[in-house]
Amino acid sequence: MRTSIKALAHPFDDARALADQTIGLLVDHRTAPHPVNFTVAYAYFGGASADLVDALDRQLRQGATLDEAVLHELFDQYIATERISGLSAAGSGLHVLLTRLAEHLGEAGADVAAFCDQLDHAAGALRAAPGVDALQALVAGLIDSTLTLRRRQEQLTVQIKSSQVETELLREELEEHRRAALIDPLTGLLNRRAMEARFDELLSAPRAAVFSVLMIDIDDFKSINDLHGHALGDAVIRNVAAAIRKCIRGADPAVRYGGEEFLVILPDTPPGGAARVAESIRVAVASLRLVRKRDNFQLRAFTVSIGVTTSRDGDAMDAILHRADQALYRSKQSGKNRVSVVADA
Repeated sequence: MRTSIKALAHPFDDARALADQTIGLLVDHRTAPHPVNFTVAYAYFGGASADLVDALDRQLRQGATLDEAVLHELFDQYIATERISGLSAAGSGLHVLLTRLAEHLGEAGADVAAFCDQLDHAAGALRAAPGVDALQALVAGLIDSTLTLRRRQEQLTVQIKSSQVETELLREELEEHRRAALIDPLTGLLNRRAMEARFDELLSAPRAAVFSVLMIDIDDFKSINDLHGHALGDAVIRNVAAAIRKCIRGADPAVRYGGEEFLVILPDTPPGGAARVAESIRVAVASLRLVRKRDNFQLRAFTVSIGVTTSRDGDAMDAILHRADQALYRSKQSGKNRVSVVADA
């Protein structure tokens, strides 16, 4: 259970104590301190989310192991959700800004309408009492009204320019929140929330084209972590992610599926094309050579196993993922460092 740290006096001490507790919890459960795992545990000890604390406390009371799958699920449910709430906040700010701008424009319209009324009144007065004195008085009044209207229009111009700047800032904030809610922090790939959205798009299209899915797993990754530490393990994950990106088209979604597992969606790609992409990824990863800078240690070559499947009529995301996982399992059972394809049926 959590230990309170509220007695610590300095922010640095608080943060250090939280980090120590976080690492301790992850070590107790033999879970790598990857950014997602660390973020969840740190937020738990810091009490940043009462719902997260309750959910993780339940896991601990039940004696559950806090593995990558559990922590990623908690991250998606409680932390990524908070990021999405930032979208709502930014959207509310934009609504307020547009409302304020509409009010300014309404005021300007009222000013113009009042000026037009004054022109009509002046024209009527001039017709009723034509003469030099009356004309001079009307002209003086119209000059004052024109100057007032000009000042209000200048103020409106300034307000519109200011609103344009605020709108751009809010647009950037919305985009930042949107990306943060959909991106895996370690690799820069999409997270599972983004993956699910992409599956929804592909499966709900009126005339859905065939697409393929690659499920990729780093072979013997646990031994890399155990022998060389989590920092080097994270470097392996980042480099595999980079190799995957280089082997696919820019618009093809690449996903950090969890831990050392990745997923690639290949729109408009039949099984043969998907198998070729998978083989290019396998070869690219097998050719990677990582050297630790501080001591020039060269990590032994590492590989990936890949499962490939293709969408079918009436498919659902879970069915596709299940077939991809079956294909991946076949690659693992066949000796690893290979590609297996689930035949279409």
